[in-house]
Amino acid sequence: MSKMTTERLLLGTDVVIHLMKKHPKTVERFLELAERGTIFLLSPIVIAEVYAGAFKREHRQIETFFGLCQALTLDGEVARVAGHYANRYRKAFQGISLEDYLLAATARQQRCPLWTGNRKHYPMDDIDLFATEPPD
Repeated sequence: MSKMTTERLLLGTDVVIHLMKKHPKTVERFLELAERGTIFLLSPIVIAEVYAGAFKREHRQIETFFGLCQALTLDGEVARVAGHYANRYRKAFQGISLEDYLLAATARQQRCPLWTGNRKHYPMDDIDLFATEPPD
């Protein structure tokens, strides 16, 4: 796979929540990436999880942020891969939700890293995880 000049990054729910709560390190990293032209991808799973935990007064802020991102769709292939992940990892890695498996499958399908702080939820060896802290 050739390296594109514009990076694509799938956002995890925890990262979106940190951005909404204006966590300084996450916001700083997001702005650095945005300045470089990074395209931020959102799974319908993340959109649903954010709205599920939001107050009505936060909806305008959420919608504004989501407008900066590209919303994806889920399809049968993502569901199939997520099911295989769950079948493979659920016994050894308890506490991983179906949503996490779907997000990992989406990252694999999109061939882009997943930005998450919940690294222990993603033991899959065929996806890349993105670090909030830039490398030195």
